[in-house]
Amino acid sequence: MLQCLLIDDEEMSRRALEELIKKIKDWKLVASCPSVMEARSFLKTDKIDVLFLDVEMPDITGLDFLKMMTATPEVVIVSSKEKYALDAFEYEVTDYLLKPVSPERFLKTVNRIENRLSGDRENYATADSVFVKANSQIVKISLNDILWVEAYGDYVSIFAGTERYVVHATMKGIEGKLPGDQFLRVHRSFIVRIDKINAIEDTLIVIGKKLIPIGESYRADLMNRLKFL
Repeated sequence: MLQCLLIDDEEMSRRALEELIKKIKDWKLVASCPSVMEARSFLKTDKIDVLFLDVEMPDITGLDFLKMMTATPEVVIVSSKEKYALDAFEYEVTDYLLKPVSPERFLKTVNRIENRLSGDRENYATADSVFVKANSQIVKISLNDILWVEAYGDYVSIFAGTERYVVHATMKGIEGKLPGDQFLRVHRSFIVRIDKINAIEDTLIVIGKKLIPIGESYRADLMNRLKFL
């Protein structure tokens, strides 16, 4: 059962999307909220798989809310304007729907999300190594050798030992597969292996000679994961 959250201050649009979501088998709408402030309580207590999010809202805009989020559900922007699309996809949103949303277009979004999630269910939690298609070949990488992962547009670079492997993937997809007890996303563009961190200097992580920025919305989670004497 996929848990869905809808945030939209336009009541007519919100009601229409509620009806579309309720018709999808194995999808559950856990909350429908007119504002980000009201939705925050659900995000604290419920695991959300899919977030439908308007952009223009009175208290906090949808894009500003994405900057604050540390969890990474499948995000679908629902807006009456096309002009936010480019900015939205910088946050790795899954889809961008224009209002009014037709049932046919909504079903395309549903299929896309279900296909993405079925591919992400297999993670590497019990594996010692993984195979990736990188640099025109299939390469075996030991998870213990991975230092950090860095985003470059539609690609990510995996830095393992002295090697760099360029993979066609998203940060969200990589994050969903790497074991969460070993790896942590610390910035929109960076995932680090926790036991490879040498030091933290204010807003930077030091791994070897590499300085990795800490995103403001990721800092609290990072501090909670570190072991202090």
